[in-house]
Amino acid sequence: MSASDATGPTQAVSPGTAEAPGRGPVPERIAEALLAHPAVAALSGGPFGTIASYLPGRRLPGIVLGDGEEPDRVAVVLHFGAPVEITAAELRRIVAAESGNRRVDVTVTDLEMPA
Repeated sequence: MSASDATGPTQAVSPGTAEAPGRGPVPERIAEALLAHPAVAALSGGPFGTIASYLPGRRLPGIVLGDGEEPDRVAVVLHFGAPVEITAAELRRIVAAESGNRRVDVTVTDLEMPA
């Protein structure tokens, strides 16, 4: 009798899913991926701070995962000179790959000027 027989069947966890060990919550993974993009200077909560995810013990601005048919929403500050339309398309692909949602709204709230 194996350990899984004693507790019942175990569920397989696919790599890259939210349940995979060491991957962290989806909003955190999306934040890391967005901030790794060379055109993104920062995440933004939007004009009234309403674009945010609430994680245990903290608030993560710039990311809202959609419920049901709602799109995911992200808000970013771009480096000055970044092509907005191209960058938004790239960010949509990044978010969709992490969340599995096909609809992603990207809002550029500001530009960071060079020093």
